Amino acid sequence: MNGINKILNQLKNFHFSHDPPFLERAFGITALYFPFIEACSYFGPKFYLNITNMEMRKFYAFHIVKWANFYAENNLLIFIFMIWVFIQCSRGAFPFTLYGRFVIIQGILLNIAVSCCGITYAFLPPAFRESLPGNLFAITLYIGVIFTILYSTILIVYGRYPNIPVISEGAKLQVQRCSGM
Repeated sequence: MNGINKILNQLKNFHFSHDPPFLERAFGITALYFPFIEACSYFGPKFYLNITNMEMRKFYAFHIVKWANFYAENNLLIFIFMIWVFIQCSRGAFPFTLYGRFVIIQGILLNIAVSCCGITYAFLPPAFRESLPGNLFAITLYIGVIFTILYSTILIVYGRYPNIPVISEGAKLQVQRCSGM
């Protein structure tokens, strides 16, 4: 019974009372690059090419498309790298605190979720994808992912844990699995 109480107390006190190191926050924000580019690859064209603001279209055409093309051309290598980082963070092989491992794993899990949504969207019938409901679905997913990334980035800058439903729980379980809690 004493061991169970110890585990429950550690789960309640999962948050840190001190600021995490700057490097861990930087790596956590960098891990959010992958879901951003994934969302831009699948849903970016629907969002940027359906708006009337020419500056946004130019920004998409001259900047985001380059990143998305690089990601698409090296998708397999980037996926292998992300899986390697995920496994290393899950095992605690990197010299990061629980916070650093949590936010990196959370970024990778968010990328997996965005990838699943994007692949599902790509396999929908073209009649639905090109219709108004299909466009609304893609734009809503894109804006949702962007707001989730912005929310996570702001909290990581302040050294707090982003709380994304399902993804945060998965990241927490991965970190706890190997940390001996």
